[in-house]
Amino acid sequence: MKSKLLIIIASMSLIACAAAGTGTGSARNSFQHDADLIRLEHLEYWAKLIEQYAEIKSHYPLQDQTTGNKDIVLVKIATRQQQKYLVKSGDKYSPQLDINSSGFFKENSVSELITEIESVIGNEISEKYDIQKVPTSRPVGYFYFVSNDGYVLWVTCITCGVTKISTLALRNTPTVNIASEGLVSKVPKALTSVDMLNHPIYKQWRSQTLTKESYVRALVAEHERDSKQ
Repeated sequence: MKSKLLIIIASMSLIACAAAGTGTGSARNSFQHDADLIRLEHLEYWAKLIEQYAEIKSHYPLQDQTTGNKDIVLVKIATRQQQKYLVKSGDKYSPQLDINSSGFFKENSVSELITEIESVIGNEISEKYDIQKVPTSRPVGYFYFVSNDGYVLWVTCITCGVTKISTLALRNTPTVNIASEGLVSKVPKALTSVDMLNHPIYKQWRSQTLTKESYVRALVAEHERDSKQ
């Protein structure tokens, strides 16, 4: 398991979500600002669901599909459109955008993750995805890893920069990482959800306001049932 955890860390250092690839100047900066705030919001959302599930089942979603200390399950939390670039069956698939191009991780679909969560918490959830629809040189989406030791959930936050709670990934792209108690010490600058939400740097990020809130909320709402369509 230790070697596989190191590969998780290496993967996080090699691949992250892309910045907006269209528009110029202030329009691009405005989109990036809003995209990052939404990514942090969604980081909290998914972590809360994962931990709500664990409170009921005493293990994390899909953790029962790991075999002792041997497997790590990966879920790319991405829309059907985004998946075209990230999964081998996609018509726009690119290995350079696929964190699991080698097939090292045992991969489950986002639909399987959502179905499992909903079956335990007892109601349909509102699905939350990266608002950037098309990747440029790096993938879009969020990434959930679960092993026998716990879970890691990470998103990009380009405007966050490098801090005590954000770390660099491919092409100097910062990521923010929430992990369970069993993995938090093994993932660079990761915090538990409680510690992350209470950290002063994180609070400062989340205190910012969206530039185009109506537009951004519409993008989020567009895919609230994406896995079921």
